[in-house]
Amino acid sequence: MKKVITLAAALLLSTSVFAANQYKDVTTNQTAQYVTDAVSTQAEAEALANGFVTELDGKNNFELSQQLPTPHLRMDKRSMEVTDTELSFVTEEAADGSLNYRAVVDVDYTYNYRADKS
Repeated sequence: MKKVITLAAALLLSTSVFAANQYKDVTTNQTAQYVTDAVSTQAEAEALANGFVTELDGKNNFELSQQLPTPHLRMDKRSMEVTDTELSFVTEEAADGSLNYRAVVDVDYTYNYRADKS
């Protein structure tokens, strides 16, 4: 019985070592762009954008990982961090000749993921 337990422990340890050596940790920087709804003044567009940025600032790492796009499957959700946000504005002319404004929020963020060792 001792031999079976020893053999099982050795097998478990060897598969753990193999799995640990199969991947490497990688840090990536990503950018996402969000556009607000069209509003009648630039101040309203700025208020919408600032509200979105404030909402992002209030989220924890896990919540950010659910909202921001992450193309990597083996992502460490605890490592998600917003590094920068930038606002810009787009002016559009509506069919009736009035002007509409949209805010564009560029969000830079970083996170870690596990990639195959190649």
